[in-house]
Amino acid sequence: MSAITIRNLPGTVHDSLRRIATERHVSVEALARDALSDLVRQACPVGIDFAKLARDRASLGLVEDGPDWTSTLDDPALSRRVLGLGDT
Repeated sequence: MSAITIRNLPGTVHDSLRRIATERHVSVEALARDALSDLVRQACPVGIDFAKLARDRASLGLVEDGPDWTSTLDDPALSRRVLGLGDT
């Protein structure tokens, strides 16, 4: 497990962290770990960003949905290839 050290943290910030941690019945370390994890999740969302997809499609002039769905498209190996999830 990795660790970090935060230097030059203002005393007022540390005092506030201790107060919040006490109110939530967790350690300051757990509070900081959760806050950093939340920051990463917000910065690196998982899943499809449909709004971005719509913007990208519009910027490329794509107005049609593409070919009809066929049983060939249900192939998991094809999905992995298209998504770049490994050699198939």
